[in-house]
Amino acid sequence: MGNIVDSFRIILDKQKELNYHFPNIIRPPATSQDIATTERSLSLFFNSELKELYSFADGTEIDTVTPCGLTGLIPIHNFLSLEDATHYYYQSMEFPDSFHNWTRNFRPGNQLFPFLEDGAGNCYWVDLNEGTTDCGRIFWTNTFGTDPDYTYESLTDMFEIIAKAYLTGIMFVGEDGYLDCDFDAFDKLSNIK
Repeated sequence: MGNIVDSFRIILDKQKELNYHFPNIIRPPATSQDIATTERSLSLFFNSELKELYSFADGTEIDTVTPCGLTGLIPIHNFLSLEDATHYYYQSMEFPDSFHNWTRNFRPGNQLFPFLEDGAGNCYWVDLNEGTTDCGRIFWTNTFGTDPDYTYESLTDMFEIIAKAYLTGIMFVGEDGYLDCDFDAFDKLSNIK
């Protein structure tokens, strides 16, 4: 695979084979101007991986009618457009404790960009806090009572793992047409304990 776009194409191809709805709602790529506007709005700078991701697609078209089980890149998690991510960022930053890992007494800086969220407070963020050892890693906030923490080393790593999950049948569409997953196998593939 090697890069985000290659992995994303594998994911979309597998979803099409499964007659899943997500490939039908991918938005056109964001322009460099769209990305620059988002960076200015949030006072942060996208890394090359985030630029690659949004230069491939600017999230998905989400409506209020289609159930979220039909719109996820991974189960229930929508791929946020730049505009939706900006709104989500500002709403989320009002609750700084949701980013605090109490076990390690750690909280990343505010230079985080949300890109996958489930509408209930579970979200994957790219850490863009330059000059830190975690810059570029993927931070996960959740409502499961688990401390938020880093789950993937990079966007490339995350997308490669998701693509492998589709290729190996760990990620699948159930009889009801909703995206589903063997979560234990996915956690093992992701090296999440």
